[in-house]
Amino acid sequence: MVREVVCKILRLYGYTVLEANHGVEALRICHEHVGPIHLLLTDILMPGMNGPHLAQRVATLHPHTRVLYMSGYPDDDSLAHFGLHPEIAFIQKPFLPDVLIRKVREVLGAPG
Repeated sequence: MVREVVCKILRLYGYTVLEANHGVEALRICHEHVGPIHLLLTDILMPGMNGPHLAQRVATLHPHTRVLYMSGYPDDDSLAHFGLHPEIAFIQKPFLPDVLIRKVREVLGAPG
C-alpha cells in the first residue's frame, strides 16, 4: 500500500516510475530497462532482499543511480544495523507527500 501511494505521488509530480513488488522484480526491471535510472527509492527492510543489497546490485547495472532509503523503523537503529552511514539519503515513514518530493529533489540535485 505504501508503494502504491509513493508511486502515485511521484507520478503526480511528473516523475517516471518503474514500480516493483520486491527486490528480485526490481533487479529484473533494472536489467531490462533501456536508459538511465536516476533514483532507486527502496525500503531498508524487504522480504527476500534488503534495500542495501538491492542498491548494490542495481549499482552494477546502473552505476549512476542515486539511492533514497526509507524505513518505518527509527533511522539510527536501522541504518547502523545494515552498516549504512548516517549521511546516506534517508526518509522516515510515515511521511507527507511534500516531504517525499522535497527529499527526492534533494537527492537528485545532490552533487555526484
